[in-house]
Amino acid sequence: MDKLITNWNDLVFEYRHKDYGAYLLRFNYPFYVTISAFIVVMIFIGGTVSPQLLKKKRTEGSVTTITKINYVDLKQAPPIDKIEAPKPAVAKYTAPKVVEEEVKPDEVMPTVDQASNLIDTSILQEAPKEEEAPAVVEVVAPPPAPVVVEEVKAPEPVPDVIKDPEFPGGKAALTKWLKSHLEYPAMAVRMGIEGKVVVEFTVDETGKISDAKVVESLHKLCDQEALRLVKSMPAWTPGEKNGVKTTQNYTLPIRFVLN
Repeated sequence: MDKLITNWNDLVFEYRHKDYGAYLLRFNYPFYVTISAFIVVMIFIGGTVSPQLLKKKRTEGSVTTITKINYVDLKQAPPIDKIEAPKPAVAKYTAPKVVEEEVKPDEVMPTVDQASNLIDTSILQEAPKEEEAPAVVEVVAPPPAPVVVEEVKAPEPVPDVIKDPEFPGGKAALTKWLKSHLEYPAMAVRMGIEGKVVVEFTVDETGKISDAKVVESLHKLCDQEALRLVKSMPAWTPGEKNGVKTTQNYTLPIRFVLN
């Protein structure tokens, strides 16, 4: 060897070109590893210390406002009104009134003997005899006939005459119309769904249908079809109350039956 080999790279590349290629990469590799490690350490330190510095800076930058309350300036609470108990009534002494007139003594009542001597017996005469009064015949009237009071009964209330709304042509025409316009949902057919959907709706004075809603459900698809049928119906014959057309509710069951 012409010169001393100092590292492993020199031994590997002893008789090879060293100006470029793998030799330079291996030669510079420790340097790049050191620089990279230093950068990673600095980034780690910066990421750990920076939040603490920012938090400290925010804490120092925040100003706490302290409000000082001077208790001398506070107004005194209003006094509480005292409720005094009523004083018991005291009877006042009334002094006797002095009168100058002389008070006469009470008169003494005379006795029976003294009172008889005071009566003048000359005026006492025998009373004349009274003539006998004629006999009085009493006529007794017959007792009055008993009065029979008949109980007056209040007139019984007349029940209202109510006529329900009707599909044009009656129930038979309604059944025929439902069968001809019912579109059985295909999904319900595949699922084998059968049953009844009850729909309630309002028929006004003109026969127009409104406010249709399902009160007894079967399946979502069948419920939607039942509502569609009711809303597409022609105008009905309106209901009546005592001969006057009125708005009434009607409940209609619609059956879904597979053939």
